[in-house]
Formats: sequence, structure tokens, C-alpha cells
Amino acid sequence: MNQIESLKEKRIGDIVAKNYHAAGVFRKFGIDFCCGGRERLADVCDKKGIQIQTVTEQLKPLFRKSKQHELNYGDWSPAFLIDYIINTHHKFVRKKTDEISAYAKKVAGVHGEHYPENVTIYKMFVELSHELIEHLEAEEERVFPLIKQIEQDTNNGTNPTQGDLESLRLELEDMIEDHEEAGNIMAGIRTLSDDFQTPEDACATYRILYQNLAGFEEDLHKHVHLENNILFRKAENFLANVA
Repeated sequence: MNQIESLKEKRIGDIVAKNYHAAGVFRKFGIDFCCGGRERLADVCDKKGIQIQTVTEQLKPLFRKSKQHELNYGDWSPAFLIDYIINTHHKFVRKKTDEISAYAKKVAGVHGEHYPENVTIYKMFVELSHELIEHLEAEEERVFPLIKQIEQDTNNGTNPTQGDLESLRLELEDMIEDHEEAGNIMAGIRTLSDDFQTPEDACATYRILYQNLAGFEEDLHKHVHLENNILFRKAENFLANVA
């Protein structure tokens, strides 16, 4: 079985973990690679009525290119990946939520009468922001330290405590559920905004808002992918190995 043929049997998240540029291909076909990353490519294409050959043909060039300059997140240790996620994606969320909320509030107030979807978008983004900030705090205060501790115990040849293992199992379930909820809210915003397309009479703030929402969604997808499909899978492997 050649590499392209084998992609059909692989999980979406594993494909993106090997080459993040595959995310652009999946996004084009409306294939969820972050929250839906645990599904096989063949199964997803079948559900969506997509010819799998059409997808794999677009993936081929990505896997034929040299990976010399690619970041291979899958090779990183859980501790290193955690630090990267915090310093890159958590920092981005904290920086952008207030900024985007301010744009959304202004657009809803000025354009809400003629484009009422923007009132709903504002409310949805505020809800998303609150949920994400609480989620980041839970990860940084509880989940990530647990993963680091279990990784350290494993590397030192020490068995993690049963309390730590059970806590991590429950925390991972909660985090994945949070990711799905956040993804659903973001998908709803995309739908209401007509895929972040502004009307012809949109002012500069209106256009800046939608550009920022599109960028926020892109970062969120990568953020969730790195956690669900790489970091949490590594954590689950630790749990399986000591269970």
C-alpha cells in the first residue's frame, strides 16, 4: 500500500499531524480536522458524499514535498508541546478576544438594524470568549501540570499515582467536550457571517471584524488540533501504558 492509498485509512487528525498543510485541503472540503480528527478519512468522505480520490489527489503534493522546513509537532515531548501551545495559542486567545469583542459590539450597534446577524454574532463571540478563557485556565492550572507530572514520572521510571491517572482521564474528557462546544459556536458564527463575507456597503470596522473572526477561527482550529490530535493522544498513551 503506497502512502497516498494509506491516507484513506488514517484518521483525519493523524494526517494533519504529519503535515499541517493538509488542514487547508480538509477545510476546502468542509472536513473537520480538529474536533472531528479521530475519524478515518474514508469514513468522513463517505458520510459527506465526497469522492475520496478528489481529496487524496490534493493531498499528494503535500506528502511529496520535502519536510525540511516543516514543524513536526508529533515529535515534540508533551511538556515542550504544552509550552508551545501556551506561548502561542493561549497567548493569542487572550490577546484577541477583547479586541474582537470590541469590534463586534461596535458593528452590532451601528449595523445591527440592517444586518441583525451581527447582534447574534456579538453575543455568540462574547459567550465563546468567556468559555475559552475558563478553558485555558483549567488547562494551565490542572490539565497541563498533570500531563507534565505523569510524563516526568514515566521518564523517571516511577508509576504515576492512581489519583493522577483518574483525574487526567476525566480532565481530558472535559477538555475535548469543551473543544467541541467552542468549535460549534465558531461554526455558527461562520454561518451567520456568510463565511466571513461582508456586504458591499460594509465600513472599515465591519471588514476588520470579519477578517479577525476568520483569523481567530483558523487559530482555534490549529489550537484544538494540537491538543486533541497530538497532545491528548500522547497523554492517553501514557495512561494506556501504565493502566
